[in-house]
Amino acid sequence: MKNFLIVALITLSTCLYAQKDIDSLSYVLDNYISEDTVKVDLLNKLGYEYWIVDPSKSEMLGEKALAMARQLSYEKGKAFANRVIGVAHWTRGNYEEALEYLFEGLVIYRNINDRLGQANCLMNIGLVFSDQMNNEKALKYYFEAVEIFEALKKFDRIATTYSKIGTILLDEKKYDEAYNYLVKALNIHQNNGFKYGISEANNRLGLLFLKQKEYQRSLRHLLNSFEIGKEINDREGMAKNLENLGYLYLDKGDYDSAIYYFEQGLSLANEIKSKKWLKDIYQGLKLVYEQQKNYTLALSYANKYNTMRDSLFNIEMATRIANMQTRIETVEKEKELELQAQQIALLEQEARFNNSLKWFLVIGLMLILLIAYLIIKNQRTRLKKDRALYQSREELSRVELENAQLRKEELELELNYKNKELTSYTMNFIQKNELIKELKEAIQQIIKTADTGIRKDLSKLIRLIDSTIGIDKDWENFKLFFEQVHQDFFDQLKAEFPELTGSDLKLCALVRLNLSMKETSALLGISAESVKTARYRLRKKLNLESGENLMDFLISFNQAKSA
Repeated sequence: MKNFLIVALITLSTCLYAQKDIDSLSYVLDNYISEDTVKVDLLNKLGYEYWIVDPSKSEMLGEKALAMARQLSYEKGKAFANRVIGVAHWTRGNYEEALEYLFEGLVIYRNINDRLGQANCLMNIGLVFSDQMNNEKALKYYFEAVEIFEALKKFDRIATTYSKIGTILLDEKKYDEAYNYLVKALNIHQNNGFKYGISEANNRLGLLFLKQKEYQRSLRHLLNSFEIGKEINDREGMAKNLENLGYLYLDKGDYDSAIYYFEQGLSLANEIKSKKWLKDIYQGLKLVYEQQKNYTLALSYANKYNTMRDSLFNIEMATRIANMQTRIETVEKEKELELQAQQIALLEQEARFNNSLKWFLVIGLMLILLIAYLIIKNQRTRLKKDRALYQSREELSRVELENAQLRKEELELELNYKNKELTSYTMNFIQKNELIKELKEAIQQIIKTADTGIRKDLSKLIRLIDSTIGIDKDWENFKLFFEQVHQDFFDQLKAEFPELTGSDLKLCALVRLNLSMKETSALLGISAESVKTARYRLRKKLNLESGENLMDFLISFNQAKSA
């Protein structure tokens, strides 16, 4: 009860707290009339301060700064504005937009050789990939950022990146390594007095001890993080801490406390429009109500979780990134065309000069010295231009190589994303059917002791439940996700074995995913024994001998047809 009171008072006072830096910057900006690079910098700095308080306002300020910087051709302002907007989108879980703006900011920082800006963008890009559970890609960007921060001796930024690295190691259950990075980050932030960094490191240490079931140490770190978040008005961090406290009490089996903290976090996450924390809190509430056997509320929060998850992992992400890459390539193509035009102009100038030289030679020997002077001068000019041209070509080749690598990485990202989406959809499909099955069994138990009139109604309800298992829409969505990863799988099977039915094709897909008999039974809405029978009949239709493995056959069949 004491913890409840602390959190309630802190949450209430958050709305009354105004950060000193935000007030100061807002005052200066309100009184600054000129629309120049100074105003762009003010808009960007204020937008960056707002991302932990109000991400929507942070995005709005960044958009204003970006529009003004473009009018002024202010490259550094454009780069920072893209970073501000990208971080605001990341905070709210808009990952595709976040990557688009952050990559654009990274390109501009590289063009103007701003190494600190590059490192900050690399670290922010790592955050997006981390949230998308692409730990390998996230660590790649984090370590690139750390390398630059170390060269620039930016210890505060090193510490911040250490916290991010520690978070990934925590997810990978490398607890000792995670602890070392997080403690180093906390020590550096405490020495520098950077409260946001102290809050973040405490939060991650709280999560680490929660995973190790050291509840008292976890609670101490999470509450410390929450109180510092209140002090600096970090509403995004407070929402995260409330969610973590909910999971802590859920893990301890204190469901009332868990619901309290989840609902407090839900309210704050809705205020700042943070999709990623809403998604995690919906999942937490679903688990609480499942434990309490309140299947109606559990199903409600499961649906909210699925909706929010789908909005975060939008299938259009790869397309938008590809469009962004196309824009970058277009700029490089324009540079290449401009370079070619300069070459043509240079050749035309040389041709005109040679023609003039012939006429001058006819005029007489008296102009030879003058002509020689002009030739030498022109050759020097041409040599300088050739040298500049060579350097431009070399730079262009380097940029093209980087772009090719980026395209390769994005294609890998798209494949990984589709595989994760298929796995996520399949597991949620299974969980939904299993939850419905449990609900059906609970109703069947009630029927045994119920009156005749109630039995009739409950029997109708069971028939309604049966009709929801394996409905066509679910299988159509499953087929869509499956064929994005295993292209033409169903068409190839149908062409080779035309006697296969729709049910046979469903079973082939589930076997191809290596699902267990229980999972297959849950998805098809039939008993495990019926699954065995269906597999036996499928083997006969595929002409498999007794020693051949069904899954190996389907994998090799799909690969052979796709080759």
